[in-house]
Amino acid sequence: MSMMNLPRDDVPAYVPPAVSDSSRSVDEIIASELQKLSLEEREKVYEDVHGVSDMIEETPEMIASCLEQMDHEVELSNDKDAYEQAKLQSPSFVSNRLFRLAFLRCTLFNPKRAAQRFVQYFSYKLETFGAEKLVKSRITLEDIGKDAARVLEFGTVQVLPQRDSKGRAVLVSMPAFLKPVVGAYDDPVPLMTKAFLYLMSTLSEDEETQKKGIVIVSYSMGMSDHIDQNHRKLIWSSSLLAQSFPLRLACLHCCYNFSSPLLPVIAFMANSMIRVRIRMHRGSHSECQYKLMSFGIPIKVFPVTLDGSLQLANHVKWIEKRRKKEAYLNKNLPIEGAVDLPSNHDVLLGRGKHIFGHPGNRLWQELVATYYDQYDQVPKDDKTKLADQIVDIVRGYSGRFRKLDNESGMWVEASRLEARDKVTHRFRQNRKSGLKGGSTHSNEPAVTKTRKDSDGGGKRLIAPYILGQYSKAVFLLLIELHIEQPSKYSSMER
Repeated sequence: MSMMNLPRDDVPAYVPPAVSDSSRSVDEIIASELQKLSLEEREKVYEDVHGVSDMIEETPEMIASCLEQMDHEVELSNDKDAYEQAKLQSPSFVSNRLFRLAFLRCTLFNPKRAAQRFVQYFSYKLETFGAEKLVKSRITLEDIGKDAARVLEFGTVQVLPQRDSKGRAVLVSMPAFLKPVVGAYDDPVPLMTKAFLYLMSTLSEDEETQKKGIVIVSYSMGMSDHIDQNHRKLIWSSSLLAQSFPLRLACLHCCYNFSSPLLPVIAFMANSMIRVRIRMHRGSHSECQYKLMSFGIPIKVFPVTLDGSLQLANHVKWIEKRRKKEAYLNKNLPIEGAVDLPSNHDVLLGRGKHIFGHPGNRLWQELVATYYDQYDQVPKDDKTKLADQIVDIVRGYSGRFRKLDNESGMWVEASRLEARDKVTHRFRQNRKSGLKGGSTHSNEPAVTKTRKDSDGGGKRLIAPYILGQYSKAVFLLLIELHIEQPSKYSSMER
């Protein structure tokens, strides 16, 4: 069987592990893989899982050198028929600098590994879509077909509308809800594969996601104790896809509420770099989601409720935005600086709980609060200057004021005037609410709280309401640390 072929129907039936709890066998697999790593490599895995690893400084010289080495490694690669076919069809696409740079970022600028993934990408794409779409830069809903698009709408795999606490995109797979999909199609695996490929393709378009990687949650709550061929094929196909696209998997969280036969299959089919990044969470919905929260996953927008119901509202909005974006880009050039998923430092313009609760908006609200007394005392002309200063501070810590563009479905950067108006409006809101002394929250004690999980690990929380009691310099330092500061490793990692 070739690397890119899916498992056929003659694959032997799945045999449950000998141990009574499948999580133990997976633990043994992970422990075995970790023992093969050096201390430095193991430390890097732990940092990657928790999102505390340092970002690579991308200098022009370093990028040029790595691209040159990557090209050399590509030429040395075997089994590159699909790559050669793509090169003949569109040399400009294959040699595109930003396209190749995404593969370097995915492999932390390892030219050899980037070259391997680059070649595998074309093989996987050729087998999935055929030669017609081999060199198409963006995979669209139209490309995957009506049936695969319909499978996507079922919402069994979703991109969260908010990044995790370390700025990484989060993809949630919920195999327990696959029954309607399996019942609707004779051979659902190719359709589900295309839907998953589409999601991965959309995430790979984002530069911040290329740099920070993604987090995948396999939420297997409610799975039966039988795993059929469809599930096995889908896991295998997803594993190959994860090794082919220019996206780095930082962590794979597996949540389950009993001895799930799915976990050993995931562990055995994944490669070693994925296996060491698997983290398992067993318990009820509330227990598993609490564990995910301790890793920085934004549970407020999680697509499964605590009673096990699937939520589709955010997913429907996401698909609607994608349709708008694809229709827009079909007729227009890309909007410079526009993003699908705002960063945790961005300030979003608009109304609603999702706007007010966005991490970047909460940071910015506290920043405005620290300047309230000064703003209230200066003349009108100086108020404008102060608002401008706050806009510059936000941009200084890599934040942008963004608004949702209804035509393209993307978050575009607001004008300086719009950003300044947002700041002055916030000052007026503070005045109406009587919020003085630099706090936008209730007058609670200025302490640093620690939340402990059931295993004894914890996260140090810098409560947002205390920030206004510090000087502006200290506040800007806290911005660097961000709102939620995870302990370097949870107790599960020790």
